[in-house]
Amino acid sequence: MHRLTILLGAVLISCLALCKTAEAIPEIPDLQANQLDIIFFNVPHGEASLLKNHEGEHILVNTASKRSQKTLYQQLSKLQVDQIDTIIITNQSEEYTGNLLYFLEHYQVKKIIIPNHMNENFSEHLKVEKWSINSGFDLWKDLHIQTLDETKNGDISFLMNYGQQSILFLNDKDIAIEQKLIKQTVDVDILKVAAFGSGHSPSQQFLEHIDPYMSIIFPSQTHKINESLIERLNATWIDVYFLKQSGTVFVRLSKDDYEILTENSSVS
Repeated sequence: MHRLTILLGAVLISCLALCKTAEAIPEIPDLQANQLDIIFFNVPHGEASLLKNHEGEHILVNTASKRSQKTLYQQLSKLQVDQIDTIIITNQSEEYTGNLLYFLEHYQVKKIIIPNHMNENFSEHLKVEKWSINSGFDLWKDLHIQTLDETKNGDISFLMNYGQQSILFLNDKDIAIEQKLIKQTVDVDILKVAAFGSGHSPSQQFLEHIDPYMSIIFPSQTHKINESLIERLNATWIDVYFLKQSGTVFVRLSKDDYEILTENSSVS
């Protein structure tokens, strides 16, 4: 596991001033050739994350609920994002796909990766790929995602690797999946918690196995936080970022380290 660097100075001061609202976007230094940004959006309802490289390419992981369209549009506009190369869908429910058609119509999307049971009624000009268990996708140079599990409802859990940095997108809230994942994962730097923090996973055993530095919990207007899960994360000394409270979280990845550009973490 590699060290965690918190970016201080002008960037953090700027973020403190700007991150008070859901639409606030901090000033971010230019990306270098060996860096990526992953942005976990604070939206009113649902889940959406953006990957950005130094060439100005973008990958969107889920599209949040339709209730979040305005906020998501505002944040993308402030980031000067007007084109998305690939959309990745990990869950077929509205909290993850609510703005899918909107993005396909307005952001010149070239490719989409979807669960196996999802409707394929897309434009013939759109490249459609489906998740396959124990396989993966090379998205950009040195950026790879590996499918770990798919529930009977089509919820996909996957591991994203960039160099030696890894992010686990956990999308099964039950602990039954964990024994399978323990065999496929070792250390994880960032954990995206499943089901808006409403489930039982990750368990103590699984947390000790993957040993993440930080976790991300997206906002939901319909899911109730499992307080025992939050207590478990806190007791394991993992920084918990409730996006509703911390605001949008920016993480800059290099191949052997990462920096967090955001206001604060909160486990209350």
